[in-house]
Amino acid sequence: MPDATTNTEVQKSLQGLRDAAEAQGHGDELVVILLREVAEMLMKRQPRGGALSDEQVAFLIESGDFTAQEFAETEASVARGELAEAERTTRLGVIIDSLSVAEVAQLLSVDAARVRRRQAKGDLYAFLAGGKRRYPLWQFTGDPAQPVLPGLTVLVHGLPADMHPASIKGFMRTPQEDLRVDGERMTPVDWLLNGGDAQALVSILGSFLRM
Repeated sequence: MPDATTNTEVQKSLQGLRDAAEAQGHGDELVVILLREVAEMLMKRQPRGGALSDEQVAFLIESGDFTAQEFAETEASVARGELAEAERTTRLGVIIDSLSVAEVAQLLSVDAARVRRRQAKGDLYAFLAGGKRRYPLWQFTGDPAQPVLPGLTVLVHGLPADMHPASIKGFMRTPQEDLRVDGERMTPVDWLLNGGDAQALVSILGSFLRM
């Protein structure tokens, strides 16, 4: 059983997490979700033999943390624990970089029920984490006049159903070869902000799946 010192450290760490979330404008819901995700990661059975599972390798590549070539070059020299830590950091980072339904409602100046209806119709993108829906920040512009990315509905309806939120985030924030303005590659977020066709993003995602 943990001793009193350990219990005190746990309480201090938990309070530190709550303070950090509050400083970023988040409530306790984010803290609860992060704790649930960490618990789930700890309960997952680790692969034998010191190597990552095929699923973990695919996740790291799809999320944008590694290309297939980079992974092959580093697999022999990077310890399994470090790679597993990268996977955990990527998963938790997606949650941290998102909003609760209440936070989105405040951002859009609507009630929570309206947010849920928009998400159900595909006008907003959300994923489940810790039993709660989270809304990634990449789809919001920060502009009160147009708070949601133009073309978002087309994009959301075109997203592959089995694409992990981390992979989607990586795609949206990574300059793409097929998205160029004046010869410069653009991220899908900037592409949409500058009036680009959302269907072009759906086509790129489709080509990824066919590779």
